[in-house]
Amino acid sequence: MGAMTVRHLDPKTAEVLRRRARAEGRSMNDLVVAILTRAAAEDERRERMREQRPRAEALRRQLRRRFGAPAGSEKLLREDRGR
Repeated sequence: MGAMTVRHLDPKTAEVLRRRARAEGRSMNDLVVAILTRAAAEDERRERMREQRPRAEALRRQLRRRFGAPAGSEKLLREDRGR
């Protein structure tokens, strides 16, 4: 497990983190580790989505060639209301 020192942390930010940790009944370190872990997971999720975008676009093009352009949602809603 790695260790880290955070320098130049704004005192207001530190106080907000301290209050939040206290409210959640955990240490400030545990809170900061959880925040950083969630941020890293979100970054990984976004990267996976960026990597999948070309594949999704290719599939979308394939479907359009095979079935034509999708109908607009307004048209579909009007048709559905008419049933």
